[in-house]
Amino acid sequence: MNHLKIADIPIRTDEAGRFSLNDLHKAAGGEARHKPHDFLRSQQTQALVSELAGEESDTGIPASVVSIKGGLNQGTYAGKELVYAYAMWISAKFHLQVIRTFDAVANGALPAPAAKAVRAAPVKSPVMVAAGMMPALVRALRCCGIDKNAAAIGANQIATAQTGVNLLALAGQQHLPTPDQEICFTPTELGHRRCISAKTFNRTLADAGLQERVGEHWVPTAKGRPHAVVLDTGKAHGNGTPIQQVKWKDSVLAEVAL
Repeated sequence: MNHLKIADIPIRTDEAGRFSLNDLHKAAGGEARHKPHDFLRSQQTQALVSELAGEESDTGIPASVVSIKGGLNQGTYAGKELVYAYAMWISAKFHLQVIRTFDAVANGALPAPAAKAVRAAPVKSPVMVAAGMMPALVRALRCCGIDKNAAAIGANQIATAQTGVNLLALAGQQHLPTPDQEICFTPTELGHRRCISAKTFNRTLADAGLQERVGEHWVPTAKGRPHAVVLDTGKAHGNGTPIQQVKWKDSVLAEVAL
C-alpha cells in the first residue's frame, strides 16, 4: 500500500482516509512535548473538533478524529484540517512541510495514499441467523420455568417471527413429542370425577401416603412422586418465592381407596 511520506516517515491512513497523528509526530521529530494527546487536549483544538463535528452532522462526512486501540494500526487518526492544525501547533517549519506535501499530492507530483480495502462482513443466510438465535432463546425460556420441549417450540416461534424461517418446519418436525404423553389433573378435576371435593381428594391422597403437608402446601411424598408433576404457575408469593402447583396422573387413582 502506498503511504504519504513526510520526512521519509510513512503516514498511515484509516478506512475513512484520516491520517495518523502518531506518524506525523514521528515525522516532526518525536519530541515528548509534541505528543498528539497534548495537542488534542488544548482548548483551541477542542474548539476546532467541536466545529468540525457540527459539519459532520450536517454532511455525513466521517468524524474528524478517532482513536484505534490495539492491533498494528493503533493510534489516533485525524482529518486534514486537524493535521494542518497539529503541524502548526508543532512548528512553523513542520507546518510548511505538511502543507507542501499535501499540495504535491493534490497537484499530482506525489501519489495519493491508497485507501484501505474494507472487508465486507460475511452475509449469513436467514436459516443460519435463525439457528444462531435458538440457543439463547431456549436458555431464556428455560429460565422462565418452561420445560425443555416447550422452550424449543417457543424459541422456534420467536425465531420464525424475527427471520421468517421456521426451523422445525424445515426439519419436518412441526410438533415435538413431550417426555410424558400423560395428561395430568388437579385435585379438583380428579375429585369431580369421583364426586368429591378437592379438599377431600387431597385428604385421601395424604391418607394413602402420596402427599404430605409442608406449611400451607401439599407436597408429593416419595411414594407419590411417580404419579405427580410439579408445575410453576408463573406467580410468586409475597416473599418472592414461586407459586407451584401439583398435578396428578391418572395412575394415582389406583393408589387411593375411594
